[in-house]
Amino acid sequence: MRLQTKNGYPEVVLTSKCETSFFYTTADWLRHEIGISFCNKEKQNEMIYWEFCFGEGIAVLKYDPSLGISLCPAEFGKATIEQKAAFKMLMDTIRIIG
Repeated sequence: MRLQTKNGYPEVVLTSKCETSFFYTTADWLRHEIGISFCNKEKQNEMIYWEFCFGEGIAVLKYDPSLGISLCPAEFGKATIEQKAAFKMLMDTIRIIG
């Protein structure tokens, strides 16, 4: 897990380049271990974006074949302070469980 802000928003890279199947394995882990329910599932070309609620915010699990799997606030750079706080709480939860 690596935190980065190079795109103008907090983003946690869970893994770099990987197969699509690992995205689904990661989503299953988040469902079973943290109780996340995904909504608004989108796929554009080979990129996948699945949104989910956590605390007071909405986050996204995203997959890009050239970059890997990452988590970030769904509003990206427009995320409010509350949404960023919810995202931090998500990251803290993953660190404890993971």
